Amino acid sequence: ECDTQEKINFEVRMREGICRLLAVSTQKEQLLRAVKSLMVCNARIRAYRAQLQGRKGEPGPGSTGEQSSENGTKDRMACRAKVAISDIRIPLMWKGSDHFSKKEKSQRYAVFCLFRMGAEVFDTEVTVVDEAVTDICFENVTIFDEASPDFQVKVEVYSCCTEESLYITNTPKKLAKKLKTSLSKATGKKLKAALEEDSTEPLLPADPVIHGAKYSLLAYTTLGLESADDNFRTHNLTITGNEESSFWLPLYGNMCCRLVVQPSCMARDMMAGFLNHQQMVGGLTSWRRLYCVLRGGKLLCYYSPEEIEAKMEPALTVSINKETRIRAVDKDSKRRAHNFSVINPVAGEGVTQRFAADSRDELHQWMEAFWQHFYDLSQWKHCCEELMKIEIMSPRKPPLFLTKEATSVYHDMS
Repeated sequence: ECDTQEKINFEVRMREGICRLLAVSTQKEQLLRAVKSLMVCNARIRAYRAQLQGRKGEPGPGSTGEQSSENGTKDRMACRAKVAISDIRIPLMWKGSDHFSKKEKSQRYAVFCLFRMGAEVFDTEVTVVDEAVTDICFENVTIFDEASPDFQVKVEVYSCCTEESLYITNTPKKLAKKLKTSLSKATGKKLKAALEEDSTEPLLPADPVIHGAKYSLLAYTTLGLESADDNFRTHNLTITGNEESSFWLPLYGNMCCRLVVQPSCMARDMMAGFLNHQQMVGGLTSWRRLYCVLRGGKLLCYYSPEEIEAKMEPALTVSINKETRIRAVDKDSKRRAHNFSVINPVAGEGVTQRFAADSRDELHQWMEAFWQHFYDLSQWKHCCEELMKIEIMSPRKPPLFLTKEATSVYHDMS
């Protein structure tokens, strides 16, 4: 809760700085970026406050707890994942006469995207488009670090016509102060108290009014687990406004992007330690000691941890997926045999690999890790078939009003 409050305080300070910048800005490019930043700050403050209010209504720690069960599903929580959205292309549907006329001067629009997931809010750079541009393109890679399998990323596209004249009116005083002075003293105080009762901060001052730099919601969509793919996919957009709106752009109603989901169970070691592996040599049973790592639907077995650092191939790889069956054989402590078998179907027959832990506690730790892994795989579904890669591109910041050519979805769809 303290961490969330600190985030709110930070955004409030950022907001105050942006308002001061707006008061002295004269350049159109600077104003458009500052107004966008102000919108992002406000969105984050609202999201953090909603998170705080939600926590106040949650049951306290200890009232409900995560419990393991024999089949590994009761009250179990799936691992978290990184969700990355990138390479956004939004095709425009200009009339042929508009796009091919090559006018020297046409209306320009500043456009950016806002991404929301829970209390996290991210944005893209502002890009400017006109009738010579066939696709709105955003090169940003936006990453959400703590997504659950039921995540929802709301993508909002905002636009603003940049041809309108820009001027700033005075920043209004605090809304609460206005209420207090415009109404009777007693009524104003009561209303001010009611407005601030459930708020974590006093009421924020109203935004400066920048005529000619007002962004409006142009289109939006929501992406979830079913939308995740290592390749580009097309998603439907819900378009707001119409041709009479000053911010309106002729969208096809589609958006292309990559939505990559990287569950922790695919990218990190979920369990690691030494196990003894049974093998047959010349018809005789022998055991070899291996350092085993559970990750990405596989049990990777090395002779030592140093082999992992040296990026050597594992001595043995055993699949751990929905077809796998694991049986524990917890014998008495006198014989010191804490075995388990991993059985995978191969060509219609079960292939068994037998392992032994050093102690009963270690056996239980491994079994718990397997049950959790099975549950994670079941919840993250197709995202666990193969590790999706998140490509981080170096940030580029070209001048806002520089029109650039891009690979065109428009021409592909025409």
